[in-house]
Amino acid sequence: MPARDEPTEHRGAEPVEAVDLAEHAQALAEARAAGTEPPAGRLLGLPELPNADVWVDTAGAAAVTGIAPKTISGWLTRGGPKALPFPAAHRFLYRNYWPLSELEDWTEAYRAESG
Repeated sequence: MPARDEPTEHRGAEPVEAVDLAEHAQALAEARAAGTEPPAGRLLGLPELPNADVWVDTAGAAAVTGIAPKTISGWLTRGGPKALPFPAAHRFLYRNYWPLSELEDWTEAYRAESG
């Protein structure tokens, strides 16, 4: 076992496809603006949501809310923003997802509170 001050070597697997989160968020925002429906969550192995709701990942949350992905990640870590905390994520396969309706409701309330 290595000593605590020695760096540990990590040998993680390279992803099959590297996706730029900012580009992905932009593509989702453009699709929403064009009125295109997002892909069904069941294609990703996610549980069905009631009322034809769909799952949204971090890039999708950025597109829906207009909040940068890094800000969303920070808010999830720290429980922010204080006045109206960002909705808790559902974790599936090591990724965060939210129901689209939950993000839309939060965005509306956040914009109303921010004035």
